[in-house]
Amino acid sequence: MSEPIRMGSRDARAQLGRLVDEAHFNGQQVVLTKNEEPRAVLVPYAWWQQATEAQKGEGG
Repeated sequence: MSEPIRMGSRDARAQLGRLVDEAHFNGQQVVLTKNEEPRAVLVPYAWWQQATEAQKGEGG
């Protein structure tokens, strides 16, 4: 998996369809920022699902 892309929320909104496809097909992660501050991360669903299951296994 490549390094996460950092992108402002306004730019991400305009490119959301492409970013979702990049996440799904290529495993790309996107750090969404607002005023240069990280606010959220767009990750592939499979990655999120695996992380959620691992967290449940740790009692989270």
